[in-house]
This record gives sequence, structure tokens and C-alpha cells, in this order.
Amino acid sequence: MKKGNIKRNNKRDNTRIKSGILSALLILGFVNAGSAYAQQPESSLSPASIKLHAELSSAAAADVQNGPHDAKEVEAFLDGFFARADVKAKAGAAAVSVVQDGETLVSKGYGVTGKSAKSGVDASRDTFRIGSVSKVFTAAAIMQLVDQGKISLQDNIEKYLDGYTLMNPYDTPVTVEHLLTHTTGFEVREPADASYLYDTSRKPVSLKESIYDVFPPVVREPGASYMYDNFASRLQGYIVQQVSGESFGSYVENHLFKPLGMNSSSFSVTPELADRLVPSYDGEGGAIPLYGFSPAEWPEGSMLSTASDMALFMEAFLNGGKAADGTVILSGESVKAMSSYRMVIHPDLPDTTYGFESPVIPARTKGEKVISKGGDILGYSSLLWILPDRRTGVFVSYNTNQDLRNDLFTAFMNHYYAEGQSPYEPKGYQIQAAEELARFEGLYSDLRIKLLTKVQANADGTLTVSDVLSRHQLKQIGELLFVDEEGNPLAFKADNEGHILYMKYSNLYSYASKLPENPAGFPDVPANHPYAGYILSLRSLGFLTEELSEPFEPEQKVTRGAFIHTFNTIWSIPESSNPSLFKDTGNSPYQQDIQAAVEAGMLNGTGNGLFEPDRPILREEAAAIVYRLLTATGIRVPGSTAVLAPGTSKWAADAVRSIVSWKLHGPEVTEPYGMSDYGSQRALSKQEMAALLFRMLLPQ
Repeated sequence: MKKGNIKRNNKRDNTRIKSGILSALLILGFVNAGSAYAQQPESSLSPASIKLHAELSSAAAADVQNGPHDAKEVEAFLDGFFARADVKAKAGAAAVSVVQDGETLVSKGYGVTGKSAKSGVDASRDTFRIGSVSKVFTAAAIMQLVDQGKISLQDNIEKYLDGYTLMNPYDTPVTVEHLLTHTTGFEVREPADASYLYDTSRKPVSLKESIYDVFPPVVREPGASYMYDNFASRLQGYIVQQVSGESFGSYVENHLFKPLGMNSSSFSVTPELADRLVPSYDGEGGAIPLYGFSPAEWPEGSMLSTASDMALFMEAFLNGGKAADGTVILSGESVKAMSSYRMVIHPDLPDTTYGFESPVIPARTKGEKVISKGGDILGYSSLLWILPDRRTGVFVSYNTNQDLRNDLFTAFMNHYYAEGQSPYEPKGYQIQAAEELARFEGLYSDLRIKLLTKVQANADGTLTVSDVLSRHQLKQIGELLFVDEEGNPLAFKADNEGHILYMKYSNLYSYASKLPENPAGFPDVPANHPYAGYILSLRSLGFLTEELSEPFEPEQKVTRGAFIHTFNTIWSIPESSNPSLFKDTGNSPYQQDIQAAVEAGMLNGTGNGLFEPDRPILREEAAAIVYRLLTATGIRVPGSTAVLAPGTSKWAADAVRSIVSWKLHGPEVTEPYGMSDYGSQRALSKQEMAALLFRMLLPQ
């Protein structure tokens, strides 16, 4: 086995990428993961349905301008949508429900449930994993206990933590409300690979253990910024458990699912629901194995359900919190709280309610008030959106990780609210001069996944905003609000003195923090040091933990274990709790990081069951690890233009050529005789690591 060789196409070991990094990048539209398996005939509609669709499509536009009302018309609209070739290419199986005025108009399945069975999807029987749409039910459970006076939204969460004290350097405590609005200020925590169970003999950890094993520190003032937070939702579930005296899953079953008649829904992967689970397929067409969870129930994302069950929830929600038999599930005040935005970066670009978020595509709302909740988990994606003022709700789930939900949202809003206007149409705002826009300039780091966005002010009063995949021109339409060529909004947040703190643009589920222009330095890294920008920027992002008062030692060699630790930290790859595959990492402080990187498909060992964690990492080995992640996630495509000087191992040549082509290095790379000398066989220094990893995050 070659040193630094890259592990590929291991379906289980890639769970971390597909469920951690991948789910975050899906939000940004950086990847299209999952199978496009769809074996339906060209048209899955019957002749009668085609005729009805044509008849209803020719009806006067005014018939649907106030939203969906006629069940036959809605069904014809959905039939036409799911018959589209581009839609069928994105998922082989889907189910959708549409609710209006507290009644279900349509609940229907599309496609087939498997490669061999060829049975059509049944919206009332076939289950899907709904991912983070689960969070709506977790928030509803919290609000039930608020209704009963057992929880206050302003409670310090430490009240429910058995004496545990948060690491919180701020005077502001973390409250239950902060959990609901994803404004805790917690450091990022994502589910670990060990949280996915393929082996039924493995015993899940308890919900309590999963909380305290990874409890994050508070790194930003609570309430000041928004970052989509799986841990915060898991903690909500634990608080429900603490207050109610029931396990989280039992509480939701007894107080939400049963009263609503949601008999095909559960946070547990029960044998009966698993038997009805629509299968999902990987990119090569192979079935993704059935998996469970550890803990067995994730308050943030383990729920299985049907489209018909989800319609029952939407009916009650749109009926002021009352089930069909009159049972009160939520008070009217709680429904209103879950329907109203509680955190906004700008009035025209909201963040969160208690349980829902901003529309999946804000520019496609047609001026309607929309709350939504999307969900992605390995092999499945979903979307629930509600128009509270129209008493309308839609739910869709399907068996791939693709953007079909965005297509449906756009088509639905265009069809039923065609006369509405984008909320981001220019309103005659006086464009500011470039010198006035200078305060927006700089690099911004996403709070959740740390990718960088660059903002530049232009002489014509526009902003150029670029990230790892795109570059846009934006014009100003408000004091802190801009819009790009495609109508998508960007909003900034300033402090009381007008200094810019955050922006929200390509990632609607997290703010991006503005990096300081003159970060504090180390004694041996002055401002004119050739690597100062890389080192100090990584330090300001929190990826380098050395004390600023101590020497940084920029030329010190980096060990293989230390490199993996820093790399995993940047990409929020959590430590693995699985036994190490290597014989020589047991005493390494980076054992769990190394195992996590192996499970993520980032690396193999050095042969004979060894990893050599304390050996300095070669530059070509580090290049291969970075190359693997950037290409596997689709953030970058391999570069092949660089001509390398002799000295790079054959197995690493593609990676090194790409790193050079992408310019992910500092001044140490030279070009003698028209060839790039990457120094592949040299050990990587700390300053060179800083250049590689910081430039990895920069826009292209």
C-alpha cells in the first residue's frame, strides 16, 4: 500500500462526507450527491390524467392565483411536475402532500419503490427518512411543555443539565429560546460516523451520553448570530426528556404522533417502518444499506414518516394547533410563535422561527410569507413549507440527495402565486459610492463550514462577491441589503457603530463572520513575514490554537497526526469513537482524528497496519488529503495543467498537479525551467500547512 494513498468508493466509510460535509454543502448547492435512479416509463401518467392535466392547465390563471384549492387541479399540477424528465432524473421515488385550510387536497406518491419490485410509491404506506424536518417535531415538543408551564423560553439551559456548567465566556446565558432559533453561539458539532449503525449488534449510546460526550463551548455571544445547529436540536430533545420524565421518542409518540393519528411515523427505525422504507441508491446504483442510529433516536434528524402522516401534522398546524378530532396539540400562541420569525439578519431576509427557517429560495416566494424546513440525511431529502397567511402547506420527500425540492418549490410558487413579485425588486434606493461601500469589503468565514467568501466594492456602486464556486455582481437595494443578477439576496449585520460583523448570502443556514483586517500576531510572525497572512488568518478562524504570546515556530515540521487534526477541525469532521485500524496510534493524542479521516475516505496507512502518526507529513501526502476532499465534494475539479519537476511519487502526481494549478501553496513553490517544484518529498512545515489550508478555503 503506497504511503499517503487515498481510499476511494467505500460506501460505509464515506458516511462522514455524505452526512457531515455533504449535508452542509448541499445547503450551498455545492454538490449533487445521490443516485438519480429512475426506471419509470417516459410518462407515468395515465391517458385520463394527461387529459385532465391539459384541461386544468388551460383554465384561467385567476383560478389558481389565490393558491391551491381544487384537489383535481392540484393533482394535475403535481402529475405534470413529476412527469418532467429533469425531475424524474433526480429521484426514482417521491411522495408529496398539499394541505389547504386544514384539509388535505392531495397526498400522492410518484415513481417506484425499488429496482426489482416496480411497485408504485404509496404516500400513505411507504416511508421516507425526513432528515432535519424532524426538528419541527422536536421544537413542537418543547412548545407543548412551554404551553404547560413546565419550560420557559428564557430559562438558562443549565437548569436542565444535571449540574453541568457550560464553557461560556459571555455574560449572556444560553437559553431555551437560543436553542430553538439556532443562536446559541456553540462551536460546531455534527453527528459522528459512529452515530450511524449498520451493524445491528452494536448497542446505541444513550441520548444523555451523546450530549455530554461532545458538549461544545460557547464561542460567540448567545443571541448575536445564527448558525444552523444540529447539537442545539439534540439538546432540545434531551430537555424534553428531562422535563417530561419520558424518553424523547416515547414523548413524541404519545403527545404528537398518536393524537394526530400519525401511525406511520417514528424517531426510531422500527422493523415495521423499516420494512416499508423506500430504498435509496448510491452514485453507482448500489442500494444504500439499512442503517440505524446511536443514540437510537436523533431529535435532530432520525424521523421516518409518510407524506400522508405529514399532511396530518400540517392540517393541525394550520388549524391553530388542533387535531381533526379537536384535540389541542399546540396552543394558538405556540403555533403563532412557530410561524413568526424570531431571528432576522434583515427584515427582508429572515433566519428562524421556533422550528422553521427562511424559505429554501427566498427570491422565489412571490412576496408571500413562507416558513420552511428542509432535511437531508444519507440517501434522502425532504422539504416542508407553509404559507401561514394562506393556510397552505406542502411536504415532499424523495430517495436521493438532490435539489428536486427546490424545483418543486419554484414551480409551486410560480403556478399558484404567479402575480406576486419578488421581495428583492429594486425600490429606488440611492446607490452608494465605492468609498462608502468599502466597509463591506473583506473575507467572511461561514460559521458552520468555514468556507470563505470575498467581498469587493466596485467603482459603479456594486459589490463583487465570490466563493469557491461562483462569482456574482450585486447591487444595493437597501441600507444593508443587496441582490445579485439572479435575484438572490445578500444581507449584512452591523454593530451599533456601523462596523460590519456578519453577512448572509449563499448559505441561508448560517451567517458568515467578517475576518479582522489586522489580526493579532505571534512574536516570531511579524506583519511582513511571507506567511503572516496565512498563519494569522487561520489563527483568527480558530484553527490554530497556539497562544499569541508564545512563539509560533513557523518552520517547525508538522506530524501526520497533527495535520489530520487541523484538517478535520476545518471541515468539522468529528472524532471517531471506533477502534483504530492502526497498530501504532493507540498512544497518539490524534487517534480519534486519524480514525475519523480513514472512515471519511481521506487516507490509508503506510502499510503493515501502521500509520506513523508522529512522523512529519510529506508535502505530497498533505496535498493528496486536500485533493481528495475538494474533488470528492465537487468543490473543485482536478487540475492537470501544471508541469511538475521530478520528485513527486506517481500515486500523488494528480493531487500535486492540482494543488499547484489551484495555487494552494505559499512562496515555497518555485518554477525552475518552466516546471513547478512542489518539494513533494520534503516534510511540511507549519507555515506551509497554513498556506495550504487557508488557500484551500479561499474563493477560486
